Amino acid sequence: MKTIGIVGLGRMGSGMCNNLSRKGYQVLGYDVNPDSYNRCHVIPVEISQMAEQADVIILSLPTGAEVKQALEKLKGFKGTIVDTTTLSVDETLQILDQISFCLDYFTCRLERGPKEANEGTLALYCGGDRQTYEKLSPLLSDLGEHVYLGSHVQATMVKLLGNIIGTVMVVLNGEISSIMRSIGLDPELAARALSMGGANNAQLFRLVWQVRGEHQESFSLDLAQHVVEMAIESSKRYGVKYLPLTELANGLMITAKSLGFGRKDVSEVSKLMDLINSTRKEVEKK
Repeated sequence: MKTIGIVGLGRMGSGMCNNLSRKGYQVLGYDVNPDSYNRCHVIPVEISQMAEQADVIILSLPTGAEVKQALEKLKGFKGTIVDTTTLSVDETLQILDQISFCLDYFTCRLERGPKEANEGTLALYCGGDRQTYEKLSPLLSDLGEHVYLGSHVQATMVKLLGNIIGTVMVVLNGEISSIMRSIGLDPELAARALSMGGANNAQLFRLVWQVRGEHQESFSLDLAQHVVEMAIESSKRYGVKYLPLTELANGLMITAKSLGFGRKDVSEVSKLMDLINSTRKEVEKK
């Protein structure tokens, strides 16, 4: 399993390319945008060539629509397809129906970001055939930390639940950042202190960005809000129709996005909190 194909060379796909290339894999890549080949160590090929040469093909695509298109082009592929694309439960079921007749398909939803993709420290939520998981285990270990969760749907849902929790925490940290800034707390020192107790969460690095007002390019607000809406819709499919905290966080993200915030990262939702607080202060003065 030394020749890996990656379809989709965006931030995550290119990071995985660089990581696997450093670890000795021959990496073949395809993207509709030719400029994508400049950001990673990859041998550019068409999907048909990739299907002939690769042992495993990783899909890292924007939406389920692109996944379906790629799978159509991979019908004759004899290896294993690892789909890392963030999908809803409905999209997952549609794709399983599409590939049921021929393709060896494995679900591997990703957590963390482009930096971790490049470092090989992703979190991978895996679902599908258990024997396929065991066969892929060395490759998955080279990509990051992985856990087998059961079915394709179960792995997909855990990813979406992670997005709900992470997003609510980013919005909450946005509120906290206003307080920290107002009392002059050092953000890195405060984040370290918070990590030592019950306030520890995986979004504390974004809290530092929020306090400083210096947001790095990582996971856009538009993408975060889209994924949370997928999580809400997927939850409704299983009869859970009332998610008040998630809906509130989603509404705040929609408002922040409408104001032009979040092109770099979801952490920019804190700019909405700052705007609300400054507006209220002006109103109270009058």
